[in-house]
Amino acid sequence: MKARAMAYGGGSVLNAIATWKGSAFALNLPVEVTAEVSERLEAEGLLRSVYEVVSERCKLPPVKFEVKSSLPKAGGLKSSSAVANAATQALFKLCGLSVGPYQILKASVEAAKRAKVTVTGAFDDASASLLGGLVITDNKEMIIEDRMPLKVKAVVLPKGGRGLSYEEIGRRLKAFKKEFWKVYELLKRGEVFEAMTLNGLLVGAALGYDLEPVTRALEAGALSASISGNGPSIVALVEDNVEEVVEALKPFGQVLVTEVVNEPAYLR
Repeated sequence: MKARAMAYGGGSVLNAIATWKGSAFALNLPVEVTAEVSERLEAEGLLRSVYEVVSERCKLPPVKFEVKSSLPKAGGLKSSSAVANAATQALFKLCGLSVGPYQILKASVEAAKRAKVTVTGAFDDASASLLGGLVITDNKEMIIEDRMPLKVKAVVLPKGGRGLSYEEIGRRLKAFKKEFWKVYELLKRGEVFEAMTLNGLLVGAALGYDLEPVTRALEAGALSASISGNGPSIVALVEDNVEEVVEALKPFGQVLVTEVVNEPAYLR
């Protein structure tokens, strides 16, 4: 007996570490997780935490997991949230439970906290990954303040292995707390692209990333460009001039072209 589910990777508009306010959007970079009944539990790290959290809500047999993902680990493209969301959904299916999206998110975020793959619980990332579109969240209260479609292309420079501890990341980003509140204010005024670019500049300055790719993408006509999450991956949002932005980012590594996806993952 097995169950399969998926969730999306994504990009950041507002890093939530400094203020608990976060914003992210789903990218059409799906992650699929299959949970299959097994003689013994075969799961480590985040997947084991997901299993433990869901097993507190329903009786689960031992399982083994298969993950299909093209997202780099520790890259800022919401790989942990996507894996946790997909695995949580798959396990609820094995239980025979029909649960709503908020229950999936609560379990997924709790598992991410237990596995220590996040500073704030990444409710913003998990919400975008599961619900699609762009979300603005209060990660402390686990409230979705707003959700909206975002009909643009995305040019992604995926990179993994950020190399900084979460403690160090948190210390550095919190030094820019006032500036991150300004990003949130831009967002609440509907200035999404401006907010995203400012967020990327702040994250880059705080964590010591090279901002040249961000500059090149903006020069090539991107609506916005930012270091995603805690980096080091970069996401640029584009309307018409996709090829120009791709060419601008090619010198820095492999480039992916996709789009913001606005449909919920839990309905697929």
